[in-house]
Amino acid sequence: MKKVQFITVACALLMTFIGFFAYTARNEYFSVIPMLLLAIPAYFALLKTNFRKGLLFIAILSCYATAIEALSIQTSFPYGAFEYNAQLGYKIFDLVPWTVSFGWVPLVIGCFALSSWIFDKRSYQFFAGVLFLVVSDLIIDPGAVLMNFWTWTYPGMYYSIPFSNYLGWILSSIIGGMLFFSIVPKKDIQHLPFYSTYTLALGNAFWMGVTLNAGYWIPFSVGVLVQLVVLLFCNKNFKFD
Repeated sequence: MKKVQFITVACALLMTFIGFFAYTARNEYFSVIPMLLLAIPAYFALLKTNFRKGLLFIAILSCYATAIEALSIQTSFPYGAFEYNAQLGYKIFDLVPWTVSFGWVPLVIGCFALSSWIFDKRSYQFFAGVLFLVVSDLIIDPGAVLMNFWTWTYPGMYYSIPFSNYLGWILSSIIGGMLFFSIVPKKDIQHLPFYSTYTLALGNAFWMGVTLNAGYWIPFSVGVLVQLVVLLFCNKNFKFD
């Protein structure tokens, strides 16, 4: 196993262990602090590659993430009717926790960096990045509900998550991808270091631990598949036309 894959596996196993016991604890230590720490790898990777463009992208997408979450809380569009609980910190305008953008923006960086390593064609990179983001929420949302991060007003069939949530993720992922590819130069995306995917991989590992403890086997299995994809392509030696 190459060094990059070894580091990825070791860190992911640690985060799975933490997530497993976080489900039992379910307090603020396992919400705000891990979210902020897990954002560091993707932010640092992007800012190190292109500080000015990276900072612009992070600022714009952070504002967008907060605004669209507030819109959904107020109108149920695009995700559905839900509300945040207290675990994620102070709520801006009593609607959206200030930490929300630290959870989603690094995922966008990681998913589109990963898709850009796998595919050469921009259209493939775009649609694969959207797919990675939506699939990642198949494990995030069930885990977050288990941790009582937020509550759905009208629970759905998939571990209480409504189908509208995933339609909303498709919309948000498309917009996030458009902003990413329009702001960050192509050559910089291609040169993002392997740890730009660590927010995705380690966050995913955390939710694997949570769902494993709860016996949520579908989200856990999805998490395993995501980890395998990251592990396979994080060294950027593979490429499809």
